[in-house]
Amino acid sequence: MANTDRLCPGCMKDNGGQRVCSVCGYDSSRNNPSDKLPVRFMIRDRYFIGRVIYSDAQSTIYLGFDTIENKAVSVKEYFPVGIAGRNPDKTVYAAPESQFPYNERLINFVELNKKFIGYPLASLPSTYSVFEENSTAYAICETISGITLKKFLSRNGGSLRWEQIRPLILPLIDTVKSLHELGIIHGAISPETIMVCRDGKLRFITVPADAGRGEGLTGVAVINNGYSAAEQYSGNHPAGEYTDVYSICATLFTVLIGTVPPSADERVKSDSLTIPSHFADELPRQVLVSLANGMQLKASDRTQNIETLKNELIYGETKENVRRAQSAAKTKAQSKPRSDVTKKDEPADKKGSGLKYAAVAAGITAAFFIILAAVLVLTVFKDQVFKKNEALSNRETPSIPETASIGDVDSDALESKIVYKVPDLRGKLYSEIEDSKECEHIKIVIKGKEYSDTYPKGQICSQSIAGGESAEHDSLVEITISLGPKNIKMPDVSGLTPDQAKIELLKIGILYENIEMIDEYDSDSKPGIVLRQDPQRDKIITSEEYVRVFVNSYEGEGASSGSTSVIN
Repeated sequence: MANTDRLCPGCMKDNGGQRVCSVCGYDSSRNNPSDKLPVRFMIRDRYFIGRVIYSDAQSTIYLGFDTIENKAVSVKEYFPVGIAGRNPDKTVYAAPESQFPYNERLINFVELNKKFIGYPLASLPSTYSVFEENSTAYAICETISGITLKKFLSRNGGSLRWEQIRPLILPLIDTVKSLHELGIIHGAISPETIMVCRDGKLRFITVPADAGRGEGLTGVAVINNGYSAAEQYSGNHPAGEYTDVYSICATLFTVLIGTVPPSADERVKSDSLTIPSHFADELPRQVLVSLANGMQLKASDRTQNIETLKNELIYGETKENVRRAQSAAKTKAQSKPRSDVTKKDEPADKKGSGLKYAAVAAGITAAFFIILAAVLVLTVFKDQVFKKNEALSNRETPSIPETASIGDVDSDALESKIVYKVPDLRGKLYSEIEDSKECEHIKIVIKGKEYSDTYPKGQICSQSIAGGESAEHDSLVEITISLGPKNIKMPDVSGLTPDQAKIELLKIGILYENIEMIDEYDSDSKPGIVLRQDPQRDKIITSEEYVRVFVNSYEGEGASSGSTSVIN
C-alpha cells in the first residue's frame, strides 16, 4: 500500500511529503471548500482524496489515489447542490422535504455509472467501480489530464478552423451516439464540460448524474447558458437526442465563430443568432446548414438525432439536399426509357452515408443535364430539331450541313469516351481533396506513405496519374502521403507555451504520440512555459524519435486551488 504521507494532493505524485510540491507547485496546506470532502480524507480505507477538480449542480469530482492499485483516479461523489448538506463526520444528509428527490437522484447516479463499468467509451473516462458510502454514492473513474475546451480556446485566439476541429469533434459525437444507444441523454454538453487532453483528444469530464433520467424527476436541472436547448429551460418538452444535438451545435458555434451563442430562452423572446459574413464565406456550406438545423429552437424542427447531425457535417446530407435529390431523381425516372428502368443497378462503391451523398450528387447532376438539354433544344438546336421534323412530315430529305462545319468524319474511328483532366494533388492534404469538387470524377486510394524532403508530413507527395493528364470517369488514382523528411533538426521550443511547442514539433514532422509533456516546477520562471527539452535544439533526429518537453507547472503567486483539470 502506498504511503499517502508522501503524496501530493494536487498531482498524486510522490514528492517526499513536501508542503509545496516540486512537481506541480500545489501547496498542501490548502484545503477544499467547506462543503466538500477535505484533502487527505480516506474513503473505504482505500481512496485518498486530493483537490477538487470539477464540481457541478449534481456531483463533485476529486483527484484521488487508489492505495490498493497504486494509481491516481478520479473520485466522483454524488452531492446535489441545494438539497444536500455535509455533517461534521463528512457524511451527507438531505433535508426532510428533499428526501424523495435526493434518494431518487442517488439511485439514478448509481445506475448510470454502473452502465459505464466494462463499457468503455472513447471520449469518456473509464469507470472502475460504483458504491454507496457515507449516505451518498461514489464512482471511481480514470483520471484525465488536460484543460477545458473553453480555456483551450482562450489560449488559442478564441476559435478554431473547421479543418482543425473536425477530426477532434467526430469521436466526441460518436461517444454521444453510444450514450444515446444506452438510453442516456448527456444534457450538459458545453466547452466547460469538454476537456482537451494531453493526448490531443477531446473527452467529456463527466456525464451528469441526471443524464437519461425518466420523465417527472424533480430537482436541479443542468443549465449552461448558450448551450442548453429551449426545452431544458421550460420543461414543456421532454429531453431527447435532439437536446444533445442542440448543445453540440452550440459548442461548435463557439469553437468556429469564437463567441457564445445567445441563450435559448433569450432566443425564444427575440432570436438574434447570426454568423458574421466572413465566417459564412470561410466555413463549408454543409457546416453552416448543419448548425442552422441543429440549433432550431423548436425540438420538432431540429435535427432529430446524432447520426443525422454527423452525416450532415461530413457529407452535407441536409434536409434541403435530400429534398433536391428526391426531386431530381423523380424527374430522372420520368424521363428514362422503359428499358433503362428495368436495368439492374451497378454495385455501389460506397456504403451507408457515403452512398446517400453519391445519390444526392447523381440526382442533382442528372436534373441539371435534363434541364440543360431542354434549354439547348429550345435555343441553340431549335432550327435543326424542328426543321428535321418538318422535313420528315413532308417526306423530303433534310438538308445535311457541310462536312467542314462539323469536322472530318472517320468511319473506322472507335466510339468516343468522355475524359476528364486529373487534378494535381501533390502538396495537398488528403482531407482537403476527400470530398472536393475537383476530384469528383476520379477514385482516390491511399497507396502508402514515404519520407519526402520536398513535401511536409501529411501532404500528398505522388500520384499514379499525373496532374493534367486525361482519364475516364471513375479512374483509379493512387496517392502516396508524405511522412516528412527522414532526418530533421530539433527546433528550440523553450519559452513557448505547451500548445505552441507541440505545434512547432508537429510542423517539422515529429509523431504526435512521441511528444510527451512533463511537468516541472520552477518558481523563478514564467508560469506555463517550456523550461527545457530533450533532445536539445539543433540535434539531428528522425521523425520517429521520442521528444520530451518539460513545462513549468508553477502557477504564479495567488493561484487558486480550484481547477477543472487535473493538470493545468
